[in-house]
Amino acid sequence: MTVTLKPEYAEVVDQAIRAGIIEQADEVVSVGIEALRARLEERTASGQTLSAEEWMRKVREWALGHPADTPLLSDDAISRELIYSERGL
Repeated sequence: MTVTLKPEYAEVVDQAIRAGIIEQADEVVSVGIEALRARLEERTASGQTLSAEEWMRKVREWALGHPADTPLLSDDAISRELIYSERGL
């Protein structure tokens, strides 16, 4: 396969060779493939590719992992006046 680079990309490859990041221009393909592979693995690990059913199962599991006996705040504690009292609203 032959790959033709834009001039600005070719300059970056030349800089990478001079800096010792890669030894030859054809290494750019393997570096790019590895970067894409890492992105795909990251996406998979973050759950972006989960099915809807799997995502819901994980959300339910997360929700059930929290205590259900946490006391609720009173209406006065969450009143607009109390929340914004420092602003004088």
